[in-house]
Amino acid sequence: MSFILLCIYVFVLLIRPQEWWEPVAGFQLINITAILTVFATFISQSPNEPLTKVLSRNRYAKFMWALLAVVVLADLTKLRIRWAFEAFSEFGKIAILFFLVMILVNNPRRQRRMMWVIVFCAAVMCLHGIMQIRTGYGFGNVEPFGSFETDDFRVRGTGMFNDPNDFAMLFIVATAFVFTLLRLRGMFPSKALLLGVLGAMLFVLYYTKSRGGVAGFCAMLVAATWITGRKNIPRFVITAVLLGAVVAFGPARARETIYEGSSGGRIMAWGVGNQILKQSPLFGCGFGHFPEFNEYRAAHSSFVNCYAELGLVGYIVWLGLVWFVTRSLLRIARMKNVLDPLTIRVAAGNFAALTGYLASAFFLSRTYNPVLFLLLGMGVGIIRYVQRQPGVPVQQLEITPRDFMRAATIAVLSIPAIWVVIRLYWAGGGTAG
Repeated sequence: MSFILLCIYVFVLLIRPQEWWEPVAGFQLINITAILTVFATFISQSPNEPLTKVLSRNRYAKFMWALLAVVVLADLTKLRIRWAFEAFSEFGKIAILFFLVMILVNNPRRQRRMMWVIVFCAAVMCLHGIMQIRTGYGFGNVEPFGSFETDDFRVRGTGMFNDPNDFAMLFIVATAFVFTLLRLRGMFPSKALLLGVLGAMLFVLYYTKSRGGVAGFCAMLVAATWITGRKNIPRFVITAVLLGAVVAFGPARARETIYEGSSGGRIMAWGVGNQILKQSPLFGCGFGHFPEFNEYRAAHSSFVNCYAELGLVGYIVWLGLVWFVTRSLLRIARMKNVLDPLTIRVAAGNFAALTGYLASAFFLSRTYNPVLFLLLGMGVGIIRYVQRQPGVPVQQLEITPRDFMRAATIAVLSIPAIWVVIRLYWAGGGTAG
C-alpha cells in the first residue's frame, strides 16, 4: 500500500493537476499524498528493518540528514531565525521525498514500476507540450514561453516545470528510462507503446529549445551507450552518430556561440558565486538567497548555486551525495557476473538518467530540485538492495572515511576549475551582452 501511495505522490508531483485542472484547482494534493505515504510507510515497516535503523545507520541517508542540517545552519549561523525555519520547511519536503523513495523503491521490480510511473507522467506532459506547439495553449490554457505568433516560442510545463529548461530535464530522465524499459523483458504492445512515447518526448524536448537540455540529452546518450555496450569500437561509432544527429538536428539555440548574451550573463553569475564564497566560505549566503546578490538573477549552475548558498560545508555534502550515488550505480551496472540482468539494467538506467540530469544542472540552478532527489532516492534504493545480495563485494558500495576525503577533495578542486573557465571566457573576449 505504501509503495502505491508513493507512486501516486510522484504522479501528482510531476503532473501537478492542481495547477491546471479545474476540479482539483487549489487543493494541496502534493502535501496530502506525501502525508499519506509517510503514514503508510511507518505503519507498514518491517520489524526486521525498522525505519529508525535505516534512516540513522544508512550512510547515504546520513548525507541527506547532513545536507538538511547545513541548509538550516546557513541561515541560523547568521541569526536569521525565520529564514532558517522557512528553509527547513521547504527543503524538508524534498528530504522526505528522498527518504520515502530510498525506503520504498528498494528492489529491481519496484525500480521498474517507478520508471513506468515517470515515463507515464512524461507522456501526459507530452500532450501538454504538443498542444502548445499546435494551438499555442496547453493544459489549463498555459501558453508557451515567447511568441507563438512568430514561431519564436519554447514549450513549458507548470509549477517546477514552468521553465522550459526544467521541462526538458523531465524528458531527459524519462528518455533514459524508456531506453531501460525497452531492454527489459516485456510484451510487444508495451514495447510499441514505449517507442511511440519516445518519439513524442523527443518532439517536445526539441521544442523546449533548451541548450542545457541538449547538453544533458547528449550526456545521457553517451552514458547509456557506454554503460550498455560491450566493445569500444561500436561504442565510439554509436556515440559519434548519435551526437552528430543531436548537433545537426537540435534546436538552433543550442548551436549559438558561448559569447551570446545569455551565456555571457551566465559566466558573470558564476563569478558572483565565487565572490559570495570568498565572503562566506563555510555556510555561504543562505538557502535561496543567491539572486539577492546577483540582481535577482539565478546562478545558472547548480554547482555554483550550491557552494554560493551553502558554502564549502554544504557543497561537500551535496556533491558527496551525488558523487557516491552515481559511483555506486556505475559499479552495480558493471557487476554482470554477480547480479541478475534486471538489477544491472535498472542500475544502468538510473546512472544514465542521473548523468543526463547533472549535465543539464551544471548550466541551470536546480540544486534542490525534487527530480534530482527522486533520482538519488531511486539510486540509494537499488544500492540498498544490492548490498543485501550474497556475493557482492561489500567495500564496492560502502562509503569509507577515505572515500569521503576524496569526495571533499573533488568538491574543493571543482571550484577553482570553474574559476578557470570564467577566466578563459574573459580572456577570449566574452561580454555580458
